[in-house]
Amino acid sequence: MKKIILLIILFSLMIIGCESQETVYVNNALEVNEPSDEEEYLETGQSNEEKLECTDGDIEADVNAVDLEKDEALTEKAEEEHKTEEDTLVPQEEIEQIQEEQEQIHEEEQPTDSEGEVVPLEEESQKNDDGFEIVKNYNTELPSIINLDIKYDKYSTSYDYLLITVGAANIREKPLTDAPIVGNATLYEKINLEQVVKGQYINKYSTDQWYKVLLKDGENIKSGYILSSLGEPRSYQFDKMIESINKLKAEADNNETAYISNYKNRSGRAPLYNGKDEDKYGIKRYQAAPAYIEPNPNSEFRYIADGTLITVLEKAENYTKIQTLNFEGEYWIPNKYISYYSSINELNKVVVIDRKNQNQGVFEFREGKWNLISYVLATTGANSKYKQPTELGYYMAIQTRDRFLYLDDVTREISGYAPYAIRFNGGAYIHGVPVEFKIVEGRKVDPGMREYLFTIGTDPRSHKCVRNYTSHAEFLYNWIDIGKSAIIVIE
Repeated sequence: MKKIILLIILFSLMIIGCESQETVYVNNALEVNEPSDEEEYLETGQSNEEKLECTDGDIEADVNAVDLEKDEALTEKAEEEHKTEEDTLVPQEEIEQIQEEQEQIHEEEQPTDSEGEVVPLEEESQKNDDGFEIVKNYNTELPSIINLDIKYDKYSTSYDYLLITVGAANIREKPLTDAPIVGNATLYEKINLEQVVKGQYINKYSTDQWYKVLLKDGENIKSGYILSSLGEPRSYQFDKMIESINKLKAEADNNETAYISNYKNRSGRAPLYNGKDEDKYGIKRYQAAPAYIEPNPNSEFRYIADGTLITVLEKAENYTKIQTLNFEGEYWIPNKYISYYSSINELNKVVVIDRKNQNQGVFEFREGKWNLISYVLATTGANSKYKQPTELGYYMAIQTRDRFLYLDDVTREISGYAPYAIRFNGGAYIHGVPVEFKIVEGRKVDPGMREYLFTIGTDPRSHKCVRNYTSHAEFLYNWIDIGKSAIIVIE
């Protein structure tokens, strides 16, 4: 009986704290065939942030900064035209075989001196097999300190690729506008990238640089050239990834760690920064903690985001002195914003998200060595109205959820859900392809999960979250080990 009374009191306090004025019914059916009787109540008459604070954690901001219907339309078109990654990208293993064969041929053809030693060519005079001056070779390699042990390989890709950034582009036999067309590419298509060469100068684009790319031609692979202004080179930054991982592992293995915990401001609103909701470094007040120079509320401070991994330096009655790899300096955090729950004592699993290249690497530490177990494309958050970028830094893998509901940015009604989610920073998750509910006889009904979007790995399109292929999100969901895992976001 006492427990029931206590629950009633707590529920009443929660309603009073939200200061709701009006309650609107939103059907929240999650069944494919039979609509569910579950009901969700959202508060109206409040700001978006305040509204989210009043929920029980099942509702998040819109994960679709760009209309999902547009992404689905682009996907259907790419599938019809056979322009998906499976259709256009040559797997890394085959790329390495081609590179080895080319190196062997070049070694045999290189001039030698009277003693049989190879005479190195001047860098600026090096030309490719087609006789064009090489500006840059793309031949990213996995560092020797990383073991390749792929556990997920559904979407084979290569370490270097070109993202097409225009509606349509011709691929030519040579880097010349009158050369025969050997292929064509469409917006957001990904193609294996081999070189940048000097070709014909194009006045319209003020450049003479062309990308040499590899194309699938049935069972064969052929090469071609595309003007550099029509695409954007992308690579997996393995060196930077492993550097960030080793830095974090050294910090976690040799110090006491914790993380900032203020999901939906549940630990309390941080104070305003000079009357503003954003500090001078661009970190927002919402879902953040104040990081003071001195252990008192009148000291200068900056914000530090929810989920940020921290190293504990000193504990006091009301404050804890910390440092973080996210930025330099030592700061005092009010104790209520610090969580030690499942904090990392031994770092064994890390997902590194590359915001610049829109891809990610997944690493597992075994027998004294980091293993690359998957590398796939990803989509991060955009920076504009209704959108937030995925913030750079080192974060705790805080929790997993098989799916979470999200709101439409404009209507503020439940719009859909995202499957196989790992939360790491405020309401930011790694998750699968979002699912928009369908309206059937006035009720929201789940149409079923979708595996793939052609726009994954192109440009920032989500609301702070990191979008994955659904099968890869499920792989991470089952693999992640809360308490031994971190999420790192690099540029």
